[in-house]
Amino acid sequence: MRGTKMRIAAASMLLCAFASAGPLRAQDDVVMKAMRDEMNRSMQKLRLENLDKPYFISYRVVEQESTGVGAEFGALTHSSQGHSRRFSVEVRVGDYSLDNTNLLSFDFDFSSMTGIFNGNAELPLDNNYQELRRQIWLATDSSYKKALEDLSRKHAALENKVDSERIPDFSKESPTTTTMDAAPVRVDRAAWEAQARSLSGLFRQMPDIYTSSVAFSASNSYIRFLSSEGTSYTRQEPRVTFSARAATQASDGTPLDDSMWLYASSLSGLPSPDALAAKVRALGRRLTDLRSASEVATYNGPLLVEGDAAPQLFRSVFLTHLLGTRRPLISSPAFMSQQTNQAENLFLDEIGARVLPDFLTVVDNPTLAEYKNTPLPGACKVDDDGVPCREVLLVDKGILQTLLVTRDPVRGMPQSTGSRHAGQVAPSSVFVSAQNGLSEADLKARFLAMVKQRNKDYGIVVRRLRNAQHPLLAYKVFPDGHEELIRGAQLAELNLSSFKDIVAASEDQNLLTVEFRGQTSLESLISSISSGDEGYAPVTLAVPSLLFDDVTVRKVRGERSTLPVLSHPYFDHASH
Repeated sequence: MRGTKMRIAAASMLLCAFASAGPLRAQDDVVMKAMRDEMNRSMQKLRLENLDKPYFISYRVVEQESTGVGAEFGALTHSSQGHSRRFSVEVRVGDYSLDNTNLLSFDFDFSSMTGIFNGNAELPLDNNYQELRRQIWLATDSSYKKALEDLSRKHAALENKVDSERIPDFSKESPTTTTMDAAPVRVDRAAWEAQARSLSGLFRQMPDIYTSSVAFSASNSYIRFLSSEGTSYTRQEPRVTFSARAATQASDGTPLDDSMWLYASSLSGLPSPDALAAKVRALGRRLTDLRSASEVATYNGPLLVEGDAAPQLFRSVFLTHLLGTRRPLISSPAFMSQQTNQAENLFLDEIGARVLPDFLTVVDNPTLAEYKNTPLPGACKVDDDGVPCREVLLVDKGILQTLLVTRDPVRGMPQSTGSRHAGQVAPSSVFVSAQNGLSEADLKARFLAMVKQRNKDYGIVVRRLRNAQHPLLAYKVFPDGHEELIRGAQLAELNLSSFKDIVAASEDQNLLTVEFRGQTSLESLISSISSGDEGYAPVTLAVPSLLFDDVTVRKVRGERSTLPVLSHPYFDHASH
């Protein structure tokens, strides 16, 4: 009875009021009024001498209240709350077919680098109409002047380039007006501090773990968007995350690390304190077991990818190729010759071609809020541009149908699929389904039959990945079914083409929500930071277990660090 009362008390503490400088939305939205009034003035009067006037302007304000708490080894390392209101403006000059965007300039001087950030501002938290108008005016003015400079550079660059296939710079989309509401998260920071200390303190029971940390974060973002085309939306977006990390070394110095990341749109979406503790213990146990695992020898043969590894592998190797990103024009003559060699999405030329076995289909569906009793954080009505989100059939029975695109068209895809999230083209909720998929038992039986057919002493199963090439949890599986944990493995030749050679898949899917960071360019990084995004889109992947025909697994090569000279002081009783 006492334990039940303690759990109820802990839960009520976590639902206490989230400290706030004021309501994110007022009945009379002064911020939106300031945006709308300055937008109208700019579209009517903003013009420099005889140069182009803007044909498109968009304003975006992200108001965010956030709480973050972290701890290491039972000690609090950070605890903070914040409230910000960030503004970003996009100004396009020219027209839909050719404007100032999609340009990469290497003319890096101080003024041009400063200009990159000139379309952004920190707005006052007070709803002071005049000061809001002033900040929006200054940011719009700077962005307009930079747009004119970029358009001039682009015209100059195009004079030195012959392009037989001119792609429009911006797609025309129907205007929309949307409101998206969600209940804000309410956090008691003191309760989170206590929980962070407790969870990080579990590593005091793990003498083989060298470094570790846990962290909670919560944010309530209220997003206002307005464009000169008539599109507008407001969106209340709560986010809650928990992460834990740990690292150690094997006896030969091989570094070993693992992490976990959980995402929810409410506090109740996170596991209970007891369940989080179990996950933290499992994290430490995985690394402890890896320290004594045997090293892998070179292996060529069937590979079974299951558990978290299936969506992790699909995300790392295959999913990024389903995103339609265009190659920017390079303005500097010194680098013009490199543009023809610049990497481009291989799938742009694969529409209608087979990219997967004929029993696999891939769909991105942001219209679903839940799947198999699991909330889908990527669910949305409209994307960052205000374009309606919709279900997109990407691969149908192995044949590539289309790619996800934004309002920046790519070759052969002139219209947006409503897929701009966190300032980049990104999926929402991805479902890979297998026609006539096998049960997990039948899939493993087929795997072992292939191992026997190849006269192998064992096969390899991967259940968790560190990245696309390096398994974290991999096992030798012997004909009698028993398993042996291995470490230091590298998937040497598992690439995009390998997905065509998948021989079987499970009926059931492995669900995993990940931080999706599809682009790594300076431009996309600046876009996500300046627009107030947290730099990632939460994406849920539902991917069956996958059986690959022939994969090379070898020992990771490279130098290793030496072990610590002294033992961990907490577990060195002689030091107490």
